[in-house]
Amino acid sequence: MTNLTALEVFAWIGEDEFGSGKIELKQGIVPAGCIPMVAIDREKLAKYWTQAEEQAALYGKKIYFCRLQVVEVLRETEEGK
Repeated sequence: MTNLTALEVFAWIGEDEFGSGKIELKQGIVPAGCIPMVAIDREKLAKYWTQAEEQAALYGKKIYFCRLQVVEVLRETEEGK
């Protein structure tokens, strides 16, 4: 089994733009719609930071670029056959 606790995940995180006050994963606005901005490759996600700045300015809410780490595996599926 892979050592999941060594895995790093990078994400945009911030307050909901519509006033709920909840902190959540942020979505990037792309031509195909909105996609959650989460990646295992830090550089891939970092190259879109200009877009995060534009979204923050548009909605007046900060967006944070965060490094997350697996602490506990809560569930796992059976292996495929």
